[in-house]
Amino acid sequence: MIDESRDVVHEVRFSHPIERVWDAIAQGDALAAWLMPNNFEPRVGHRFQFVRDPGQMPIDAEVLEVDPPHRMRWRWIIDGFPTIVAITLRADGDTTVLHLEHTGLPDDLRSRFEPGWLEKFDALERVLEEG
Repeated sequence: MIDESRDVVHEVRFSHPIERVWDAIAQGDALAAWLMPNNFEPRVGHRFQFVRDPGQMPIDAEVLEVDPPHRMRWRWIIDGFPTIVAITLRADGDTTVLHLEHTGLPDDLRSRFEPGWLEKFDALERVLEEG
């Protein structure tokens, strides 16, 4: 069961249209460029892995929801703990607001993922800028 009291929540604005941000989230190669290497496919029920740093176990994941270009939701198993990652996109003129909720993280993982997501969003911005 997911403990929703341990949420990481971030909202970030990107100066790119929603379709472009969606592509960076919903395509495995683009996702690998800013998040982690993976064997992701954007279809509900697909099980995949994110490859972390050497020496760390991969993150086992499953696609729970795909609603292009607005929402992606995954189950991640991190060090044996089931968590949920939900990314929601909202167009705002020519920009896109990305809302992330990562729920169910134990305190030690939450303290790592809270700033870690911000670093990943910086990487996503670089990927979007490179086009």
